[in-house]
Amino acid sequence: MGNGCAGCQTESADKDKEDAEAPAATAEDLVAESTKMKAAQGRSRRAGVAAESVSQQSLKEYKKPVYPKDDVQRKRLMKTLKEHEKMQVLLGHLDAEKMKDLVNAFYPKDVPSGVDIIKQGADGDCLYVVDEGTVDIFVKRGGTSEEDKGTKVCSFGAGALFGELALMYNAPRAATVTATSAVKAFVLDAIDFKMLLASSTQAQYAQYEGWLKEVELLQTLNHFELSTLADILENECFEDGEEIVRQGEPGDKFYILEDGTAAAFISGKGGEKQVKTYEIKGEYFGELALLADEPRKATVRASGEGCNVVSLSKENFSSVLGPISEILKKHADRYPQYADFLK
Repeated sequence: MGNGCAGCQTESADKDKEDAEAPAATAEDLVAESTKMKAAQGRSRRAGVAAESVSQQSLKEYKKPVYPKDDVQRKRLMKTLKEHEKMQVLLGHLDAEKMKDLVNAFYPKDVPSGVDIIKQGADGDCLYVVDEGTVDIFVKRGGTSEEDKGTKVCSFGAGALFGELALMYNAPRAATVTATSAVKAFVLDAIDFKMLLASSTQAQYAQYEGWLKEVELLQTLNHFELSTLADILENECFEDGEEIVRQGEPGDKFYILEDGTAAAFISGKGGEKQVKTYEIKGEYFGELALLADEPRKATVRASGEGCNVVSLSKENFSSVLGPISEILKKHADRYPQYADFLK
């Protein structure tokens, strides 16, 4: 993995999009909550299509689709996927290369004005991102005739994403979406969505388990515990000088260095002083605040060309790393500089 976090630069959205941004995450939710909750019960955190098992043979035979797009279209798609609240839940663990694969799998579709792009109650087999044009969202409630689309709840313009609930929860379409102008959209089929997420997850497990078992601290964990840890770790990347943790703030995560370098600093009456460097893959930090339930004792910043870390939330830290909490406490004396500096 690289050390940097490249941002995506896009053109400003048109007025239709600005008007629709506020409800963009809730249009299909208006009548979908009960269906969603039923579909999600008993499932893992990656629900619906994302959680369905995929055979090793299917993954081996699967060929990633690549549909042509210009740079502006690719950037718009990437921005939409990264900023959409629900897609963040599903795609937040994907690195830049896997996100590129996902963007490549979207294919173009032209929809004439007045045509229903999706219909409420129908099976969902794809999601859509509007590239050009506008759409209206209709929700039909009880007592409405078969032909009636229901009440118009909002309008979307370029950059809008819809149809994601069907992919996330294997639920019927919760709204009707109608083109109100000639629409150019990009479409991602459910099968590609499922296969790309499955292959990415498998690769992530293999990658994390491969180097986590080499981390000295974690060598007392068994295969099941390492697999569990690999499943819930979140990858984060930081540019040179960017803060990972800040002195005085509550501790909410534990970090393991995956790539690059970082350094710890303490601020006191005499100013700020560097007290430790992190340069070796597998070095960790942030555990003291979690073990003692105290504020951060130092600020840690990425250095050099930046760094990649994997992080574990405070809740998961306690449940998953319980077997090595005593080891962590014994290693707390790795930080003699902290105590000396604060005297």
